[in-house]
Amino acid sequence: MENLIIATNAVIPFIVYILLGVISRRIGLVQEKFLKELNGVVFNVFFPFIMFNNLYDVDFTELKGAGYVGFAFAATLVVIFAVFFIVPLFEKENSRRGVIMQAIFRSNSVLFAIPLTESVFGKEGVVMASIMVAFIVPLYNITSVAILEYFRGGSVSPNVLVKNILKNPLIIGAIAGIVFNMLPLKMPGCLTGPISQLCNMATPLSLFVLGGTLKASDMKKNAKPIAIGTGLKLLVIPSIIVTIMSMIGFRGAQLFVVFCMFATPVAAASYPMAQSMDGDADLAGEYVVVSTILSIFTIFVWILVLKGSSLI
Repeated sequence: MENLIIATNAVIPFIVYILLGVISRRIGLVQEKFLKELNGVVFNVFFPFIMFNNLYDVDFTELKGAGYVGFAFAATLVVIFAVFFIVPLFEKENSRRGVIMQAIFRSNSVLFAIPLTESVFGKEGVVMASIMVAFIVPLYNITSVAILEYFRGGSVSPNVLVKNILKNPLIIGAIAGIVFNMLPLKMPGCLTGPISQLCNMATPLSLFVLGGTLKASDMKKNAKPIAIGTGLKLLVIPSIIVTIMSMIGFRGAQLFVVFCMFATPVAAASYPMAQSMDGDADLAGEYVVVSTILSIFTIFVWILVLKGSSLI
């Protein structure tokens, strides 16, 4: 029961933000034009600060001996490579291909992996999950930008593709974070404080926009890709990852941290990114909502299975 409460507590804030958006739109407090403009602000201002903050705070020396991080990094790249070829087999529209791909590999790890790992393994788990998130989240964001840009305009030359990727606000934020990380002088608290606060605003605002623009009728139309994407995200890929890790010899907190990177819901950031980069934003938002709600039950069952198998 404790595991169910933990999973529920992780999901409820997301549902609250989404419902606020739904209610605000229904009562006429906000209009679609405003929501699209707000989404642009989230994508172009708040999310670049998240990228900056993630990479500015990374201690690259912590990678030494962290084999589970290397495994997760490599496994993520393999999944991305696989979906890049699999998704076009059943989806013909470019605006939806990139959205489906990022829904399959991109997790809401910041808001799920850390609290879940803390609840199961305590302080040791928090440290390990934080190191994992610091290295994997930038990979999520950079590869998502590249994929969405690739499918944005059909046939694009490599030079134009690279140029557009480098011009993306998230990539600019990532580059700035790496540069400031390498500088001998660190930023004062009067700057890091506001940056952290801006980062904290990104997810609630993006979910508010998602709630305000969500259309129930579209979910019926998108039932097939939603079922395929969430099934792969919450069940199939985690099963493969856990099996491989157990065969290699991973156990305990290391296995659980990597599991959380693959079995948690679709990242909320995927919605504003899809909308700002000409992807199917409605489908992206539906992935976030459906996977978040279903994860209450799938995470609970997964924890029971992992404990019952003595893997954690």
